[in-house]
Amino acid sequence: MKLKLFISTALLVVTSMIGQSKVEWGTKFDVDTKSELDLQLVMKDNYNYYMASVVNRDGMLAQNQVIIRKFDQKNQLVNTFTQNFPLVDMFTLHFYKGSFQLGDTKFVVFTHSYSNKTKKAQLDKIVFDKTTGTFTTTTVFEYPILSLSKSGDIFTMRSENGKYIGIVFQKYGTKKDPEESDCLVLDGTTLNEVWKKTISFPIESNTNERVLTNSGKFAFVRTVKEVGSNHVLAMVDASGIENKDFGAVVKLQKPLAISIGTQDYLVAFNYPAKGIRRGDFGYLMLYDIQLGKMLQNNDIEGFNSIKDINEVVFRNVTIQNNEIQLFADCKYKSGTMPDPTFPNSSFTVPVYRFGYSSIIVLGMDGKFKKKIGLGDATNLYNDSFGLLKNRGDYYINLGYHGGFFKLNAPNLDTRETKVSLDYNSEYRDYQYGEYINQLFTYFPDRNTMLFAKRYTDGKMIFVSHTDIKL
Repeated sequence: MKLKLFISTALLVVTSMIGQSKVEWGTKFDVDTKSELDLQLVMKDNYNYYMASVVNRDGMLAQNQVIIRKFDQKNQLVNTFTQNFPLVDMFTLHFYKGSFQLGDTKFVVFTHSYSNKTKKAQLDKIVFDKTTGTFTTTTVFEYPILSLSKSGDIFTMRSENGKYIGIVFQKYGTKKDPEESDCLVLDGTTLNEVWKKTISFPIESNTNERVLTNSGKFAFVRTVKEVGSNHVLAMVDASGIENKDFGAVVKLQKPLAISIGTQDYLVAFNYPAKGIRRGDFGYLMLYDIQLGKMLQNNDIEGFNSIKDINEVVFRNVTIQNNEIQLFADCKYKSGTMPDPTFPNSSFTVPVYRFGYSSIIVLGMDGKFKKKIGLGDATNLYNDSFGLLKNRGDYYINLGYHGGFFKLNAPNLDTRETKVSLDYNSEYRDYQYGEYINQLFTYFPDRNTMLFAKRYTDGKMIFVSHTDIKL
């Protein structure tokens, strides 16, 4: 009896400690949950924060625009700014190519448009400036096309340190033509040009992945017929191309470019290009770009056993405590749904979820040390977890699946709940719905944590917790 009383008292104390924060719910607002893509919290300060999203939809009800919503300290929507994608003509097709915050006051969206009528395509940048509340649209470049299916493609990316934004326009070509690309590197804050160059690779070769390093160079992961089916590496900067290899017969999966000190490295899941293939995510390598040497290629268990796994996404990397700490999220097929482009047919398309999140810890030499699971949260179309770093510790948001907790450095093996995100403890008007786990932020001057929820009726709401003891 005494033991039960002690446990009950302890639980009440813990609940009381967790619940000491001041909670401020905003007012629900409308969001097109089916069409708005890539929701991000951006340009925050002590007075306001903004949520950016993009609608990219073609067809009879075509809608292509940037949406910036402004909120105040009480999480109330105070203004909404919209800007349509540039229109070449009424038959123009548009493609969203990525967006990035520029410093503290600006946000850029890149769009790629095609016009079969005018036989031209262009890349535009749409910049929102919060100091003026206005958009500015500028064409980065324009080029002729043969047709919509023969127009090449554009890739945008940002270096992991945020210093550079890279753009690669791979021109259309047949198998009998050399692969040619225009490479452009911009300053990650001002969008001023850093360097640009047109490069050409030999025939019977193709590029599989493009990554921008922290030193402003492109890493092209390529397949060349001369060396069979395995991957090779081409480093590109303003001076030209430097070819390298991986020292092993491997195929890479979406590499991540990181830095240790001033040196650039690649981290990538991979699998043997020859012999028995047991899955795409059985090995994780650390590759020294300057030396052109694979330092380690670790045998990693667990990922290949996930049913219908499609991709392992690196969400974040931190170099601390003499370790490389990689946050990974798995994208996997969870089923099918009716094809929205053929609503009256029996056609289906796959449905993907993100989940099985974990931290993969490597030594500074790239050798595998441990893998820490973050929880069983899954999300449709979004990251399964949110991440905040503060003084070497990590704060993880798993929403209703696991709340908001702290991983204590340096071992990261213990977790401490900071906010209990449980719909039973919420006010009746705000219960249920779904937390958008990656859509949260911290205001250090106010010691306030901000979370976002969305509901099945197309509504969203922001809620803040103040005076949380981090």
